[in-house]
Amino acid sequence: MSPNPSGTLSKGNRTFGHILLVKKYWWLHALIVTLISTVGLVALGVWTYASAPPLVNFVAVSNSGTVVIPEWEIQRGKQVFHLKGLMTYGSFWGDGGERGPDYTAEALHHTSVSMRKYYTAEIEKVRPVTQDDQDMIDSRVKREIHTNLYDAKAGVIALNDAQIFAYNELITHYTRTFTDDTYEEAFMKGRIKNHISNPADLKALAGYFFWGGWVSGANRPGELYSYTHNWPPDQSVNNYPTFPTYLWSFISIFVLFAGSMLVLYVYGEMKTLPGEPFNGRDWSLTTIDLENKGDAYVRPTQRATYKFFVFAVILFLVQVLAGILSAEDFVGGGPGSALATTVLGFTIPFTVTRGWHTIVQIYWFFMAWVGYTLFFLPRISKVPNGQRFLINLLFTLCVIVGAGALFGIYLGHTGWFANDEMAYWFGSQGWEFLELGRFWHILMLSSFCLWVFIIYRAVKPWITSQNLWSVPAWLFYGSGMMVLFLFFGMFMTPTQNFAIADYWRWMNIHMWVEVTFEVFTTCIVGYMLVQMGLVNRAMAERVIFLAVMMFLVTALIGISHNFYWIAKPTGIIALGSVFSTMQVLPLLLITLDAWKMRTERVKAHEAVAEGKQRFIMDGVWSFILAVNFWNIFGAGVMGSMINLPIVNYYEHGTYLTGNHAHAAMFGVKGNIAIGGMLFACQHLFQRSAWNEKLIKSIFWSLQIGLSLMLMLDLFPVGLYQVSTVFQKGLWAARQQAHVTDSVWITLTWLRMIGGSIFLFGGVLPLAWFIISRAGRMVREAVVEEGEWTIYDKEKAKERETWAAGDEAF
Repeated sequence: MSPNPSGTLSKGNRTFGHILLVKKYWWLHALIVTLISTVGLVALGVWTYASAPPLVNFVAVSNSGTVVIPEWEIQRGKQVFHLKGLMTYGSFWGDGGERGPDYTAEALHHTSVSMRKYYTAEIEKVRPVTQDDQDMIDSRVKREIHTNLYDAKAGVIALNDAQIFAYNELITHYTRTFTDDTYEEAFMKGRIKNHISNPADLKALAGYFFWGGWVSGANRPGELYSYTHNWPPDQSVNNYPTFPTYLWSFISIFVLFAGSMLVLYVYGEMKTLPGEPFNGRDWSLTTIDLENKGDAYVRPTQRATYKFFVFAVILFLVQVLAGILSAEDFVGGGPGSALATTVLGFTIPFTVTRGWHTIVQIYWFFMAWVGYTLFFLPRISKVPNGQRFLINLLFTLCVIVGAGALFGIYLGHTGWFANDEMAYWFGSQGWEFLELGRFWHILMLSSFCLWVFIIYRAVKPWITSQNLWSVPAWLFYGSGMMVLFLFFGMFMTPTQNFAIADYWRWMNIHMWVEVTFEVFTTCIVGYMLVQMGLVNRAMAERVIFLAVMMFLVTALIGISHNFYWIAKPTGIIALGSVFSTMQVLPLLLITLDAWKMRTERVKAHEAVAEGKQRFIMDGVWSFILAVNFWNIFGAGVMGSMINLPIVNYYEHGTYLTGNHAHAAMFGVKGNIAIGGMLFACQHLFQRSAWNEKLIKSIFWSLQIGLSLMLMLDLFPVGLYQVSTVFQKGLWAARQQAHVTDSVWITLTWLRMIGGSIFLFGGVLPLAWFIISRAGRMVREAVVEEGEWTIYDKEKAKERETWAAGDEAF
């Protein structure tokens, strides 16, 4: 294959790599990706609703069908579980917090123990129990737990006398858990008294957990395994990995190797094309030189974004402090201890601090992203009339949502609201990562829709057939997609079957974290690199398009790996294992370009020395490289390591998941949030107010601190927990005796080393740096909204010329 004299390829010499790069075919690529993703998501939705486990009355076999656990009581138990924040403390089918038990694993194991106790007592009424009797009882209990007595016509689930006895014992267990400070499984080690004290609520809670345990043990009709594919692991109930779990693990490994070879082949093919499709940079002046010309001015709407960055770093500090209080609960008095009560003046339960830690993390990312995307807009086209008013309105709404969520979670989990309806709407919905109340959830969606509208007003001139795939257009697409997927959370309702409600929660959370966040990150990094003069716009457009298409086609259906064990059919494991494994492929492209990005940085420094370029945003560049690293290591390596079905079967519900989450969330999303924030602030602050040395110190403190927290605690404690799961079962790995033993406490104390570096070397200096520069910002331009400037006219002319950039291909 060789180019013709004109520098273009003849039709006969065009390859697959060439077709991927030709912009006129991009609509077809996007259509194919959309069709594949839509079919996959529709299949997931149909399977979720059609295969949901029965949520009906439990009745007694031996007593003429007397109702033992009515459906309404199970529903009430689910409501108590969420409103009291138990999903941020423990988990249900492995989804939730890891401080307390997995309530389904615990209920299932307690059921098996109590059933053995019942049958032993029956024999002891007649004679002493022999070893043969114990073996018989053991086999009988395992068989009865896996026997599904659901009657679809009558709409009931039958229980034998041993199961009814186990249910009554479970009521006693959970009553003591929440009311008896001396009980070995006492909630919050007895420090939070009477968190749930109403006997009716405790009975309902036991019924809900019993139902979850029943679903985990009873075989799905027509199958040899339970509704949850024999999850959780528990030898005492004969829960072991199923054949499909092994099969699709092997198939997904094969797909990974095949996909990697294909990506490498196509990438190499692209590198041979004329026109240097993935190379090239613009050695012209950077954005600071182009617009600010020293300390000249910034647009009024750009100045208005500064408050978003102040709000973001304050929330960042709150999130980290909440995480420290949550971790301290394992090793000391915790946030509910007498010391904390004395210092803070009020008790903060773990359910509150952990809820703050998770929801505020996502929210401060958003505040930084909102701030710097709005900052970019005046560089794209003229500022529409009323834009500054809308930006200030958006900020007001965001502050109201942030305050409402923080106070609502505390008031909701501690029982301050007069009734459950008020607690649900203005307190906390009680879902992990969606802890804020329903009202604040809706207000948040409204404010983010306003954000997308503000972006649309600015990029509208770019949404044309000629510039459909331009970097500014992708800025709008990425932001719009992110907000669109937030609406999936509105499909969760308090009365839904957990298998269905959790599906919609993951459609929200996973689509944020592994789809739209990745798309948005790719768009923002591409935009900043173009503005910094490190890549040209054609390269940025191609990389953004290819990476986004790969993220969408793999991650949209790859959401299935979150559904392995929450009562879904085998098809979910098949799709989840294959497509989540393929999520590594776009990260492979990032790896291939990592060294090139490093060399571009060296060239940029050389250009400054030679006078070709007056300025380089070195601190911002460092955070962009960190995004690259953590995308590969935190999201890619650590993520793919736990997404194989056979690995996930044993690690689900352990701290190995938290290890991956910390590496991927701050490593990728946090670093791009800070990088974009510093990009904007380097324009907003006077040159004399900028401190590159401090930025470098902050950067290394955050990266080293995060690495130490992972390597000294989260990863080893996760392995320690998985070893217990493998030997005994998840119920044992989540017992209080295990998560507060000497090994666990020692590793948690070691986390303090990385945590201290992260907080004192990174978070606090960053917050001080951003907040303290309020009085040292550059002047606002004397330009009215809607008025054209020379710069605006140049950008309008650029839009016309950008459309003709692919003739070489």
